[in-house]
Amino acid sequence: MKRNGFLFLILLFMISGLMAQEPLGKVTFPIGKNFLQHPGDVQWNPVKFKMPVLEKDRIKTGKQSRCEITFRNKKVMRIGENSIVKITKDKMGGEKVEMSRGRAWISLFLKGITSLTIKTPTSVCAVRGTVYRLESDSNRTTYRCYEGALEITPFKKDRSGLADTSLTLGAGEELILIMNFEEYKKQQEKEFKEFQQKEMDEFEQFRKKDQQEFEDMVTKDLAEFKMMQGIAYKAAKFDPEEDANSDWVQWNKERDCLFLEGGE
Repeated sequence: MKRNGFLFLILLFMISGLMAQEPLGKVTFPIGKNFLQHPGDVQWNPVKFKMPVLEKDRIKTGKQSRCEITFRNKKVMRIGENSIVKITKDKMGGEKVEMSRGRAWISLFLKGITSLTIKTPTSVCAVRGTVYRLESDSNRTTYRCYEGALEITPFKKDRSGLADTSLTLGAGEELILIMNFEEYKKQQEKEFKEFQQKEMDEFEQFRKKDQQEFEDMVTKDLAEFKMMQGIAYKAAKFDPEEDANSDWVQWNKERDCLFLEGGE
């Protein structure tokens, strides 16, 4: 009996501690199957509208799912399908997001005032008052900046810490960071072989033409990368018309407009 009572008190203390925490943000627009996990828990709970997000909470999205989180000072983050993020704090007490994988859209509406640090397996991005998106896995992160500027610091090749050099990205520019370039080249070769297999049943003249165009594109893509302390990177302007055709981009821009119009 005494042991059960002691365990009950510990559980009550833990619940009280969670309730006493000030939320770092809240879920303002979930679509599909989204889940939240509190620190120390093994269970993932379904995300609900206006659910508070506490420090060290993890959020993951399922297939064909999206989740919008609004932080203090008009900071918005939206994550796409099959993404995992952890919400923490930086040294100054501001919100920090650790993204294991997936894609995200960040809108900081108070220009020059609000900041949000995003950490991926390849780099850390610390900015104030800007709009950008990123997509990341364990080897590659792609950034696209729409407003303002980004300061991106890659991890060292052995991931022992951050490199001593940062890269700056302006509006309309894209940056691709690759931790292991040999692995990236193998992935490109795999995609090329899959492309070849897909085209085998097509008309021969179209197959040859498309195959050569794809091969030239891959060769050009690999040649454009530069190296910085063992990390491969490529920065360039992105095509705004091609970008605007993305359903992910269209949806996020619509959500940003609603937020600015006070529709949230």
